[in-house]
Amino acid sequence: MIRFLAKVAVQRALGTIPFGPELYRRRQARSVLASPVIATNIGDKHRTALQHLELLRETAGLEPRAVEAHLELGSGWLPVIPLTFSRHGMRRQVLTDVSRLLCREAVPDLVRRLAVIDTGGVELTPLGRGVDPLAAAGISYHAPVSPPLPLPTGGFDLATCTQVLLYPPPAVVRALHEEAARCLRPGGLYLATIRLDDLYALSDPALPRFHFLRYSRATWSRWFDNAFTPLNRLRPCEHARLLEGLPFERLTWRVEGGGSAELEQLALSRPHAEFAHLPASELAATNLTFLLRRV
Repeated sequence: MIRFLAKVAVQRALGTIPFGPELYRRRQARSVLASPVIATNIGDKHRTALQHLELLRETAGLEPRAVEAHLELGSGWLPVIPLTFSRHGMRRQVLTDVSRLLCREAVPDLVRRLAVIDTGGVELTPLGRGVDPLAAAGISYHAPVSPPLPLPTGGFDLATCTQVLLYPPPAVVRALHEEAARCLRPGGLYLATIRLDDLYALSDPALPRFHFLRYSRATWSRWFDNAFTPLNRLRPCEHARLLEGLPFERLTWRVEGGGSAELEQLALSRPHAEFAHLPASELAATNLTFLLRRV
């Protein structure tokens, strides 16, 4: 609990000073690029990329080389997923972020690491001195951008959003869904994964896995929510409601968690009465994956 409170206090303090956000960004970048953390991050994201490709193939019959244009909503620090997609045949990809996070200096090393671990992909074109490896792979990066995005209507075959929708408030989550619907052509696919447990529990072993459900919305907003870890705490059924009325048909809706181990952690968390209308299986969910088709 002390680690959690200290981390929140530092984040909220940094958010109040003029140079705080840039200081936090530099610290996070150093952490992401540090060895052996970077190898773990790349490995985890590479596995996620392969899982995305498997889901697209098995559920929608879509091969990566058939994707003419891919939109990534929330690219983050390391473009592991789009570079993996490129190695498997995707030709043009547009990456977006609400703030400029991409560590361009790490990309050449990332390309080399993927050549070793991505044994099922093909080697990207060798790069000469001064050549941008992202541009050479048909990848462009746009940040900072927020909905509405400066992108063409119906210009994409695939939109992905990987572990991003756990952060924004519901109105922004809805806006991102609307942008995915606008940017996808009819028949295009929208794939997202969303972590549903408490990220603060990763750095504070004293916290149960769903600790953040202990607080009312007002208390969470007043004391804990911040610009650096703005967890929305939405549950699967609430994510489903934010998609209502949009021109999508559901191909996959997979909720993980809700078993005995997660229910035990939920009991330790003692959710606030504001969550009492939701079943325990929803509260104890750990991850949501959905694949939708634009109609």
